[in-house]
Amino acid sequence: MSKRRSSSATSINSGGVVLCEHNVPAVVKTSGTSTNPGRQFYGCPYWQNVDGKQKCRFFRWVERIDDGNQDLEAIIIQLEDALRLAESKAERRKNEKNALIKDMVAQGRRLNDDIRAIRLMIGIVIVSNVFFLLFLWRNQTCL
Repeated sequence: MSKRRSSSATSINSGGVVLCEHNVPAVVKTSGTSTNPGRQFYGCPYWQNVDGKQKCRFFRWVERIDDGNQDLEAIIIQLEDALRLAESKAERRKNEKNALIKDMVAQGRRLNDDIRAIRLMIGIVIVSNVFFLLFLWRNQTCL
């Protein structure tokens, strides 16, 4: 018999409570089916049909270690969630770093443009002063 895993997204809050897809604490229920009699599972308290619409389809089997003290599925889910959170933080930091680098490069280009403009203005002022001095010198010798 093959084991079927639910594809429902699950998270566990800091208190170890399993949350459904809507961040509602899941409740532990007991299966009454002939294939899984007495087997416990997590389910959303809002799973029932209301007005013909199913509110939440969250489902996850409760897996217990032999001593019954720890929920293996909860541990796996918690580790997977921690990994996703770490990956998300790493991706966010990478994006922030890339954005900062892009901003710094743009700022560097603007500064280079400003420096070129200032050099051009200084050159224009120098040439203007030289022509002005030549003008004064020429007019002074003509007197």
